[in-house]
Amino acid sequence: MWQMTKIFKLKGSEYMLSTKNLYAMNIHYRYYSLEYFFAEASKNGFQNAEIWLCPQHFLINYKDSENPRKLVDLAKKYSVNIKCLCPEQNNPKPNNIAARDELLIDNTFNYFKKVIDLANDIGCQKVLVTPGWNYYDEELSEARKRSTLMLQRICDYAKTKGIILVLESIWNHSSQIATNITEIKELKAAVNRKNLKLTIDLGAITAANESIDNWFHTFGKDIEHCHFVDGNPTGHFSWGRGARNMLEDIKVFNKYHYDGGLSFEFVNPVCYRSPQIEDRRTIEIFNSCLKYLQ
Repeated sequence: MWQMTKIFKLKGSEYMLSTKNLYAMNIHYRYYSLEYFFAEASKNGFQNAEIWLCPQHFLINYKDSENPRKLVDLAKKYSVNIKCLCPEQNNPKPNNIAARDELLIDNTFNYFKKVIDLANDIGCQKVLVTPGWNYYDEELSEARKRSTLMLQRICDYAKTKGIILVLESIWNHSSQIATNITEIKELKAAVNRKNLKLTIDLGAITAANESIDNWFHTFGKDIEHCHFVDGNPTGHFSWGRGARNMLEDIKVFNKYHYDGGLSFEFVNPVCYRSPQIEDRRTIEIFNSCLKYLQ
């Protein structure tokens, strides 16, 4: 369980993060309705959210989409702003940014176009993307070329709508295209689009033996989003179930004047039965940390 260790108070001028930076996420509400998620997010005091576009909550694919009013109305009803959309895009999902076959390439691009259109329709500025996943029966360099080309196309379309893409690394159990800082840096440079920014996924960077400080030292202000999770050392747990020291993590974010989202991407099954309790405990730990930063 979580323990507060190595506590050092920071001067008020160094403190930046607040509960407005915490983003609710529906990924661990997969056994509940989307409205239940919004209602519980509101009860827990969230101002903002990242929406995982799973079909049981909001159906969207390369051909069809539910009415955006569904999201707009829920956000308004419960006073929770949608700040980021998280499309389905990792194996075995069909929307692979590094897709190889022509049909899958076309379908993937059309899917992301629809997601970008949805973001534009609901007033959401960010869409999360990954490098996609490679096939084991090919040279990795070929998958990286396809990932670069697809990200360029998606970025170019997103630019027409004023949408920012926030790219995260993926741990090497799922993909080998860009698993660490060096590979993400190379991919971002190859894509070469100003509206491609970055996401720190605490699970993925820990799997690569990297730190939050490493990422900010390399990418600076290009980091605009975070999947804020606990782990042992990985695992995408809610906070209090893993071994990370939240206070130390927050201090690093503050050091770099980070003001983006800290999104609750809790994808471990232990978080699925009572997701609102997992959220509440994480918020309580976060608030405890803030007391030492004032």
